[in-house]
Amino acid sequence: MTKQPIYLVLLADPKFEDKNLNLIHFAQDNFDGNDLNAVVIAPSDQGIEEKYGTAGLKEIDILAYAQFSKINLAQTTNALSEYFAGQAHSLILFANDKGATSIAKRVAAELKENFIMQVNQLTVTTDSIVAQKKAEEATMLQQVTLASDANAVMTCDMTGVNEQVVTGSAAKVAVKAVDNPAQADQVDYSALPLKKNDLETAKIVVSGGRGMQGPEGFELLQQLADKLHGSLGASRVAVNAGWVDKSTMVGQTGKVVAPDVYIAVGISGALQHTVGMDQSKCIIAINTDPAAPIFKLADYGIIGDGETVVKQLLSELSAPVPS
Repeated sequence: MTKQPIYLVLLADPKFEDKNLNLIHFAQDNFDGNDLNAVVIAPSDQGIEEKYGTAGLKEIDILAYAQFSKINLAQTTNALSEYFAGQAHSLILFANDKGATSIAKRVAAELKENFIMQVNQLTVTTDSIVAQKKAEEATMLQQVTLASDANAVMTCDMTGVNEQVVTGSAAKVAVKAVDNPAQADQVDYSALPLKKNDLETAKIVVSGGRGMQGPEGFELLQQLADKLHGSLGASRVAVNAGWVDKSTMVGQTGKVVAPDVYIAVGISGALQHTVGMDQSKCIIAINTDPAAPIFKLADYGIIGDGETVVKQLLSELSAPVPS
């Protein structure tokens, strides 16, 4: 058992209800014998106790604010960070969803805690917490070992989770009001609207993967593609996450391209992707991991954060040309 409570973050929006239940199932499968608590981000407390009150949770705290038609990144991050800063905890678990992941990584940064994505199995002993996670665009598994008293924020891959929720006695439910967020700050997690995209005939393709971390990252890539008079591409992982339209997918299950220049941003270089672009005349790779397989294929490589590098490129391309 962990030395501090384990918390699940549930986003009480109709789009997330199945994911919330799956996250509870995942935690029950992986933390037999540990008390599980939940923090629910919701427009109000109505219906929360009915949905989750007997789902095997010990305590449920509801952080309620009225404007919840779209998840507000800043507001939700602040509410959760303030809550957990004053709350003893071990692990904070989110669903492996594009919206939840965007919130989770910001909460981890605010709390200055470990952040681990795509965890599909957790093993807890008296001395350690071992997280098994998907890596290399879900083609490999990796283990991360933490001390048993470590603090960590994780997103959980619930694929194949036991669907039989363990019920229990009624949870202790408390409600905390949160100031309403400004309407202008709200963010919608729909896929990036796609412009005309002639991928297969494009001379330049700007393609993104998991490292772009959401639709906002692909907006930057679209801007770069526009500046270069090219087309937008994506890895299967980014398409499956709903960050960008499926017509942008390059690879074994997508389109095969052979442009003059292929810019791969935040793409690790799994075979299922590279078979769709390895005939490009010039490949430029941008990745934070110097050991990423994409660098073996690239003509030029930049080790760095995709979003940061793309912003620098856009700045350079927008600068006036010296006379």
